[in-house]
Amino acid sequence: MFERFTKEARDTVRRAQEEARDLRHGWIGTEHLLLASLRRPEQPGVATLARLGVTATSCRGAVAGVVSARSGALGPEDAEALRAFGIDLDEVSRKAEENFGPGALHGPLDDPEPGRRPRGVFGRRSRDGEDDTGAGAVKGHIPFSPRAKKALELTLREAVARNDRRIGPEHLTLALLRSDDRITRAVFDRLGIAPKDVRELVLDDLRQAA
Repeated sequence: MFERFTKEARDTVRRAQEEARDLRHGWIGTEHLLLASLRRPEQPGVATLARLGVTATSCRGAVAGVVSARSGALGPEDAEALRAFGIDLDEVSRKAEENFGPGALHGPLDDPEPGRRPRGVFGRRSRDGEDDTGAGAVKGHIPFSPRAKKALELTLREAVARNDRRIGPEHLTLALLRSDDRITRAVFDRLGIAPKDVRELVLDDLRQAA
């Protein structure tokens, strides 16, 4: 099936791995495919999301919030709350790395969708906004989660339904808007997106552009 993907769609799938790695996630999910798509907001289908105010930055924040909430990892809001009680996570992290080595508290997280507990604890960014690197970084190949594989399979159905011979970013966008897993639904909810309604808007935009 992958040979039917356009260059743009292939690039999006490849960038999904980069998004997962940047977020220290040990899986590639629908949320990473969405983030990768939003890197090119001018692409068909993605442009509709961009018009509605969905950006890579806002989506990344939504993903971080959803994953930390479901996995038990501590996000920025948790860190701020703990700081009010005199607990500085940066200082805790520094001392842990002094005793146990770089990245001691920042291992990659497992996919929270199947209900597994995360390997990492904090799953957060450093103060300057850049992701920490070191012993906790996700290295090597990152596998696609079952829900991401399902979304990729749905892209083919979207192309067939539109009588398109190639699979492009627009088909991936439509497939993601059809995803019914809890993570994707939660991300769209945080973004203020109603997937069914937006899917119709994407289809309208594609018809007008044809």
